[in-house]
Amino acid sequence: MEVSRRTMWISSGLLARLLMMAVLLMSVRFILDNRLIYEDDVDYSGNLGVFKLQSHTYVVASAIVGTAGNLLQFPVAIYLLCKSKKTIPSAMILDTSMHADIAISVVLASGVGAGFGATNDVMRLIRAGKWEFLQQVEQDLLSYYKRAILGVIFLLIGMLLSLCVTVVSARLRARAINNSEAV
Repeated sequence: MEVSRRTMWISSGLLARLLMMAVLLMSVRFILDNRLIYEDDVDYSGNLGVFKLQSHTYVVASAIVGTAGNLLQFPVAIYLLCKSKKTIPSAMILDTSMHADIAISVVLASGVGAGFGATNDVMRLIRAGKWEFLQQVEQDLLSYYKRAILGVIFLLIGMLLSLCVTVVSARLRARAINNSEAV
């Protein structure tokens, strides 16, 4: 029974990693594909770099770092899945995996904070500004930043999945250490 329970935890961690990878890549896609287009169908995003917040660049960078770290963890997760059916996995491998998962979670959490904080502040400034003759510009900017929030929401989901993976890694590590002390 213990072997199947351990395999279940490792499998759930692998599934969470797959979901996290998909969600983080969607976050990058939504942030990078966000464009500011006015009524005349001219794309001003390339010419007016003012609208691209530096925090959105950080959101993309943190999602890419999270994806890369997650990609590096896949072989470890697959190794643990194969190894768990026969013996107890090494505590050193689980220790390294857990610490990498914690680092990925911290990077993603900082990206979520930067994305939500800066975007909400800019939207508050736009709403507080005087747009007497430029109501369409105000609406375009607000819709631009609302679409940017969508990418940050996907990053938030990725961060929550990363926390789930971290819990799975910590639990597997604790079980491996307890089993090695019992021997």
